[in-house]
Amino acid sequence: MGEIIVDHDKCDGCGECISVCPQEVYELNDEGKSVPVNMDDCDDCCSCVEGCPNGAITNDAC
Repeated sequence: MGEIIVDHDKCDGCGECISVCPQEVYELNDEGKSVPVNMDDCDDCCSCVEGCPNGAITNDAC
């Protein structure tokens, strides 16, 4: 499993990562920023990295 990092300076809270993730890894926090909450469920499909319009998500497995 790769390490997921969300750059909160780039994240605008659009929720695209939530929409595209088949494993429901992401939620929005109180500031409206994406956070990986179920990292153990991540299967490194890289949908979140590819789907983020702001390039805010990185996964070293992708």
